Amino acid sequence: MLRTIAARHAIEVPPNLATIVSIARVQVSGDLSYADVYVSAITGSEAAVKFLTHRKGEMRAELARHLQAHRAPLLRFHIDEEGERVTKLERVLESLKKI
Repeated sequence: MLRTIAARHAIEVPPNLATIVSIARVQVSGDLSYADVYVSAITGSEAAVKFLTHRKGEMRAELARHLQAHRAPLLRFHIDEEGERVTKLERVLESLKKI
């Protein structure tokens, strides 16, 4: 559910900040006290993370309402480094095709 909520907010990132923003994965702690949300974007990953971090209160409230709970996990947003590496590798491979 958290991934869906975060994805709805991710599509609202303005295109001048980041392009094609997606939620790569979500990891929730065993005690449900926090959740790490990994964000990827074609460009502007840092800006996307800042945008989503600014909205984490809204997302947390929405999650609590959906779960019908008084508390929801604290949200922490990160750039998906794995996705960044794949994107860089794809660019290198694409440039090699042109040689």
